[in-house]
Amino acid sequence: MLAVLAATVVAPWSPIAGVGSFVGVPGERAVAAPMWPVPAPYPVTDDPDETLSDLPPGSEYVALGDSYSAGYGLSDPTRLPTSACGQSARDYPHRLAARFGFDLTDVTCAGATSRDVVSGHQFRGVPPQVSALSEDTRLVTLTIGGNDADLFGTAASCLALSSRGPVFSGRDAPSCRSTLVHDGVDDLDVRIRSRVALGIADTLAAIRQAAPNAVVVFLGYPAIFPDAAHTPAGGCFRSALDLGSLVGSFPRDTYPFTNSDVRYLHDVQESLNEVSASAAEAAGVPFVDVFAATQAHSACATDDPYVAGVSLSGAGDLSRIDMEPGALHPNGRGVAWLTRQLAAELRTLAG
Repeated sequence: MLAVLAATVVAPWSPIAGVGSFVGVPGERAVAAPMWPVPAPYPVTDDPDETLSDLPPGSEYVALGDSYSAGYGLSDPTRLPTSACGQSARDYPHRLAARFGFDLTDVTCAGATSRDVVSGHQFRGVPPQVSALSEDTRLVTLTIGGNDADLFGTAASCLALSSRGPVFSGRDAPSCRSTLVHDGVDDLDVRIRSRVALGIADTLAAIRQAAPNAVVVFLGYPAIFPDAAHTPAGGCFRSALDLGSLVGSFPRDTYPFTNSDVRYLHDVQESLNEVSASAAEAAGVPFVDVFAATQAHSACATDDPYVAGVSLSGAGDLSRIDMEPGALHPNGRGVAWLTRQLAAELRTLAG
C-alpha cells in the first residue's frame, strides 16, 4: 500500500506540462479535426420533438464551454474540435439541438478556461471557441469557470485515504483545506472572487459582442459536493482503494474525500456559483442556476446521483494512478436533467 501513497493522482482534464493531450488519450497529438458533421445518436433532424417561435428549426446554435458542456466521460465521442477535448455526441448541446432542430456547432472542450473561450488556443490548430460565433448565430450556451478556479484539479488533489485523511498527494496533509486556508484566508476563494469572476465577465462580454443577435444562456455547475442537509450522518466517504488496488484493480464510483473537505469544497463550489450568477446578471445573460436543486444528487449520493463518483486506474506497479474519464462529471442521468433545465429556460426565453 506504500506504493499507492506515493503515487501521483492525475485528473484527466488537467493539462500536464510538456504533453499535448489530456490524460486518457495517451500519446495522441492534439490536431484539429473537421468541424462537421457530428455523428449519431443526436443528429439534428428536420422533424424535431418541439419548436420555439423565436428559435425555429435550423437556427444556428453554437455551444461553448468546458468538460461539463462537452459531456466528458460519456460514450459516442465526436472527436471534435479535436479528440483530446473528450466531447461526446451525448452532451447537452447535442440533445438540445435534436429536441428543437437547431443547426449545431459544438466547440466545447474538456479543460477549457475562460481564456480558451475568448482568446486562447487550447490545442494546436484549435482556434478560440468564440471564433465560432457570428451575426448569424441565434443561440449560444456556455458552462465555464470551473477550470479557471481549478476546482476539478483541486478536487483531484483532495483524494484521501480515510474520512479523516490524509490526502494522497498532500504529503500527509490531513485535508486539502489545511493546505489552502492560511491564517483564515482561503486562497481558492480569493481567486474565485477576483480573477475567476473577471474571466467569466470578460467571456460573457466577448460572446455578446461576437454574437449580437443570439440568445445567450449560461448554465451553472450541478452539485459535486453536497451541503450539510444532504450529507449522510456518517459522511460521504467511499474509499477509492482496497486490497485489489495492490494489483491495479480499483473500486468503482467512489467518493474518497475527508469530511472536512466535503464541507470545504461545497463552499468553494458555492462561491463559484455566486460569482457566475453575479457576472451573468451584470452582463444581462440568463443564468440557469442548478446548484441548489442538485444537492441531493451530488457524487456523494448513492441513490439517483447526477454526477459520477471517482473511479481510478493505474499502472501495474501503482507508480501512477489516474482518474478515469467522467469522474466527478455529470453522468447520463445528470446530462439529461441539465438538458431539461436548459430546454425549460429556452421555452421561457424564445417559446
